[in-house]
Amino acid sequence: MNTTYMPGGDALTGELLKAVSRSFFLTIRWLPRAMQDGVALGYLLARATDSVADTSAAESSQREWVLERMGKAVAGELPAAEQEQLLQELSGVLAAAQSNVAERVLLGRFGECLQILQKMPPGQAALIRSVLATIVEGQLWDLRYFREQHAVTSDEQTRLYTYQVAGCVGKFWTELGLETLGASFCAPARKELMIEAGIRYGCGLQLVNILRDREEDATRGRCYLCSPAEPWLRRAERYLRDGVDYSTRLCSFKLRFASMLPALIGLRTLRLMRHSKSGVRVKVPRRTVYACMLHAVWLSSVQRAS
Repeated sequence: MNTTYMPGGDALTGELLKAVSRSFFLTIRWLPRAMQDGVALGYLLARATDSVADTSAAESSQREWVLERMGKAVAGELPAAEQEQLLQELSGVLAAAQSNVAERVLLGRFGECLQILQKMPPGQAALIRSVLATIVEGQLWDLRYFREQHAVTSDEQTRLYTYQVAGCVGKFWTELGLETLGASFCAPARKELMIEAGIRYGCGLQLVNILRDREEDATRGRCYLCSPAEPWLRRAERYLRDGVDYSTRLCSFKLRFASMLPALIGLRTLRLMRHSKSGVRVKVPRRTVYACMLHAVWLSSVQRAS
């Protein structure tokens, strides 16, 4: 098998990752090799469920049916006959509905991703299954809630949703790092503090998405905020700064750089949003991304005391 695209130990995950997210593929290559396979597979499984959740060409009831079974398949709880039916649904109608060719391929090869999951070390596999269960729960809530409603009715709904689809990833990242690298990831005594900071970091990244896309989402009958945007902007900024602090406490330059870069880009995105015209979706220009990379290199060159 050609391993040209392999970020870690498996060629398929590397090939798919490079196709569906070139930027994340480049980021993951900065991670220590021991972490790469778990992060890559977790991302691909979550990206596959996200593609299904966002397939507007399919009825929400069909997407709900598929998402429920994808969650059970990842958990290893789906009977063989139902899994076969699921894979046919993914590679057929739902794959054909994807405008992104790479996502079409990913859905068609979801079964192969499940096979890779079964071969993962038990500790890593358990972490992947746990984070996917939480993510799918959030995606199902989104489908079911906005089938009947057009906006959330409490800040608690927003906080829970951001945890389910992104905050849990910060927890996963920390636990996977300690599972695969031990004290070479971060000081074990700081595990709980790092998990909490990782959760806030993930929630901050999702809040950036919500704030950036809120006018576009509103046209689709989805409003994830029921209170003014400004307090959420401040919360997102605070959480991303927690993410920078989290990253500086990791134990290698590569870990710090890979973890920190999304936070720095997110902070620049928030700055653009504060000064943008209403209705204009902001996008960080490439030169700003390069500036964030240089900033990340500088900040990552020194590790904070634990």
